[in-house]
Amino acid sequence: MVENTWSREESVKRLLDRYNQWLNHIESVDREEIFAISRELGGILGVSELEQHEQILDKIVKLNEKVAHLSWLSEHLKILHDLSHTFSRTYDEEEILTKAFELVSRVMRTDAFFIALYEEGDSEIQIPISIDSGVNYGPITLPYGEGIISKVIATRETVHLRTSRDETVGASAVRWGNPESDTNTCIFVPLMLGNQMKGVISAQSYREFAYKKEHEELLKIIGSQVASAVETARLYDRMYQMSFRDDLTGILNYRAFHRDLEKLLEEGQSSVALIMLDSDHLKAVNDQYGHHVGDELIRCIAEALKVNAGAGESVYRYAGDEFMLLSPDATLREMMDKVLAIREYLYKHPLVYQGRLIPATVSAGIALYPDHADSADGLKRAADEALYRSKKRGKNCATVYGAG
Repeated sequence: MVENTWSREESVKRLLDRYNQWLNHIESVDREEIFAISRELGGILGVSELEQHEQILDKIVKLNEKVAHLSWLSEHLKILHDLSHTFSRTYDEEEILTKAFELVSRVMRTDAFFIALYEEGDSEIQIPISIDSGVNYGPITLPYGEGIISKVIATRETVHLRTSRDETVGASAVRWGNPESDTNTCIFVPLMLGNQMKGVISAQSYREFAYKKEHEELLKIIGSQVASAVETARLYDRMYQMSFRDDLTGILNYRAFHRDLEKLLEEGQSSVALIMLDSDHLKAVNDQYGHHVGDELIRCIAEALKVNAGAGESVYRYAGDEFMLLSPDATLREMMDKVLAIREYLYKHPLVYQGRLIPATVSAGIALYPDHADSADGLKRAADEALYRSKKRGKNCATVYGAG
């Protein structure tokens, strides 16, 4: 601090030394010290020199502001880089949302934070992540049409509450978490993917006036990336799930069969029954009526399995006209009854084509883990061998592995 007792020359020298220190460490300039010195210069310098020093101080303040902004912008760009890196290597929606919170917290106060997801036309808003003081209180579901989130979704405009006294529609409920106190500063930014509304991202602070315009812009950019990453993750999940479905029948396919059987054995299931089932006359139907009718026959068999599958059981189209049914904890007697029910269903629901009834009969092989095999491949081979014996016996019947 400059003291009035200094000599004029000594005061000017000390000021120049201080200016030089500030210029060498512009990022750490103390604004209060600059303002204090500015107020005292009038008692030390003449009018001409005072004006020159005021200009220097003003330049130092502006340079400090520019460096601070560039520093914030640099951290902002690191955030976007880190987000892009994270989102490019994961399709896990929870990981995407958690990482968004972690990275936003690096450049702004996030005493509370949430991301709300919404599909246009939905009656509800999903909030998978709602963090307050480090605790995630999500997932939460809210009705659409009420509160500040719905307002942001409807208007597609950012809402910035700078203090708890700011008034806006729905401001009485702005976050979900710590019931002891409310946040004071809140930013709500629409999550946009192109022209599509995908939800809202919100950062909040217990301090008043905690955010600037730059923070709104940051959330907009991050929100856009979050919306894109979540949409990609959901698309990937849909495609992944579709890869386990048979296109013709809609039931699970051979990939799902191997996945589910391995999982049952890895989880230590005490017993698993497998029915391998095969159409008796698909080739003849294809030759006589065409493959489009053969496809209908396959759909009929798939429907028979779906209708007769019990709780905890899964049915699969393994390949061509070959089907599987997995049943944890079932007995061989129950599986024989199951095949009988499937055959009976097909008898009562024959395929009809151009006024003709086309009977659908099936042969089946039954095997039981661990009685007949101690591995997934072994169980499949045992059921396959039992199915072969059913074919040799004249078809339209079921055989248990090792029983004839």
